[in-house]
Amino acid sequence: MDTIDQISDALNSPDEETRLRGLRELAACGPVDGLDLIFKAFGDASWRVRKESIDLFLRMPVSRELIGEVIELLHAEENAGLRNAAVEILSRIGRDAVPLLLDHAGCADHDVRKFIVDILGDIAAPEAIPTLVGALEDADSNVRAAAAENLGKLKSAQAVPALLRAMQQPDLLLQFTILEALSRIAAPVPLAELLPYRNEKLLRKALIDCLGKAGDASVIAELVAALTDPMGNVREAAILALAEVAGRHPDQLRQVLAGCEKGPVAAAVSACLDAGGSMTLRRAAVRVLGWLGVAESVSPLLRLLEEEALQQEVSAALVEIGRVAPQALLDAWPEVSGNRQACLAYVLGEAGVSAGLHLLRQGLCDGDPQIACMSAHALGRLGDATALSDLVACLQSGSPEVRQAASQALVALGRRAPGETFAALRPLLAHSDPGLRVFAVSVLRELDHPGVMDALALAVKDPEAEVRRAAIRVFERVEIGEHLSTLLLALTDEDAEVRRAVVEILANCRDEDALDGLQLALQDEDIWVRSAAVRGLGRVGGAHSRVLVEKALADPVGLVSIAALETLADLAGAAAAPQLIAALDHDDEDVVTAAMNLLSRTGSTDWVAAHAERLLGHPFWMVRAQIARSAVAALGAGAGSLLEKRLAVETEALVRQQLTELLDELPAN
Repeated sequence: MDTIDQISDALNSPDEETRLRGLRELAACGPVDGLDLIFKAFGDASWRVRKESIDLFLRMPVSRELIGEVIELLHAEENAGLRNAAVEILSRIGRDAVPLLLDHAGCADHDVRKFIVDILGDIAAPEAIPTLVGALEDADSNVRAAAAENLGKLKSAQAVPALLRAMQQPDLLLQFTILEALSRIAAPVPLAELLPYRNEKLLRKALIDCLGKAGDASVIAELVAALTDPMGNVREAAILALAEVAGRHPDQLRQVLAGCEKGPVAAAVSACLDAGGSMTLRRAAVRVLGWLGVAESVSPLLRLLEEEALQQEVSAALVEIGRVAPQALLDAWPEVSGNRQACLAYVLGEAGVSAGLHLLRQGLCDGDPQIACMSAHALGRLGDATALSDLVACLQSGSPEVRQAASQALVALGRRAPGETFAALRPLLAHSDPGLRVFAVSVLRELDHPGVMDALALAVKDPEAEVRRAAIRVFERVEIGEHLSTLLLALTDEDAEVRRAVVEILANCRDEDALDGLQLALQDEDIWVRSAAVRGLGRVGGAHSRVLVEKALADPVGLVSIAALETLADLAGAAAAPQLIAALDHDDEDVVTAAMNLLSRTGSTDWVAAHAERLLGHPFWMVRAQIARSAVAALGAGAGSLLEKRLAVETEALVRQQLTELLDELPAN
């Protein structure tokens, strides 16, 4: 018995594993051997055998030549497994199968026509759209529904007119499927085309879904009406649909909601806040309640604040309600505490509820830092100068978070009332507590008030370094010309952070008047001040800056030398090559490495040949490794003798490994 016969016997075995083994043995045979056995296995009772045979067939190059034969299997009424196998094969073959599928789309067998429609939809072939459109008028209802479903899969906007015409057929399954297809396509659909179906209960939800996806502003009234529909799934669909439409037509949505009977609508929507619903639905319900702006929605929304996933949407909705029904927020204040009251304080500020000023001032003194912080934030948003004294008092709170929140609120309030804010804070500059002086300086420097500069010029001389650091920053936002003497004096401050801040201010003004200060900073005892001065000279630019940077190359600290090398490279480009080459003799490994990197960026390789041999003997192994790579990149095979010579005496294992690898990669002479 030959191999094929043995495989045939195996495939006829009642044992599933034996049949699977037979297929695997068949896979080892010739490319077209046993095709009849594979086709037979397509109809096997076992899905595992069918899958194995399908995979085997699709791996065969001849499978593309047998598309017609596979299509014929769709006619096997007596074997559902065989038909399903044919559907999977044709879907996986894809676009190559489309021409023959289109040829068979008019087959007399309605089941085959449906299979072909589904396969064309799975393949997502645009050229199949006319055939699918034609199938909307098929004599068989299942074919018509399949055509609509697959036009939705293809998201074919060109099919929308045909789908709307097909809606007129008295076929509920077809109408339902068309509405779902229109939702998937999401192309604009005139409201008048769909409203005739609003009273059909079986279509109601699908219709609302479709209006949300494909409707224009004209559908909003219908969606709002559906919020109180007797059917729960329709109400839920309407909430989700309004959330969709809001992204396209927010103003029209608000206008329609303003004119609806809000009480019943809000009650129906609130019922969808229950934790048993999907998070998507609950978020949409929260948004709709915000747009409705009904006072009765405040309490159920506040309860949701315990759920972190909903806090952002709930806060936004409460702000919306607060803008039209502020008293509802005020009435809720004594009923809540903790996180809810903190959120309510935030909402009062964002909604601009000035009548809540007294509540927020009380909130500043709450023992819960979160409530105090949010109250401070809200007072800053409201911008009422009567809260100044309370916020200033909060700067002495025992909570760092509250002090910071009060400081930020004072800055916000100072934008609206700079004079009153300046008057309230200036006395703190003489307070015995340096922390209070820091907060006062931090707020004052943000004010647009003529007295600020004089007040903070004195604060630059404060005995506490932290105060001086805060005060010096005021010069970041002014022209330094008339304040240059103050800044130069600050360059002698005992605190290095103050001096560094001055250097940054001088550099960022990009004014040659700053050069005297930067030149002075090059002599600073702090290496970070010197480094900042060097980099600042690069921002100022000009010939004088370049001369000063070149002098900084001789700084005894490598960090400063590197800053000078990098700055010089930025200022002079390739013209900095002589100084970069000279730095290759520096006794700091990091300086040498930086110089080599900068030389590489210039694009010039002339320096490599002149210095490679010397640098291959550098005392720092990282420099030796880097110059070896640079030598190969610049000299190619010409670097071989240099690398071999170094390899003979190299003791560092990592460098030896790199030299060996580089030599192996070089082309043979």
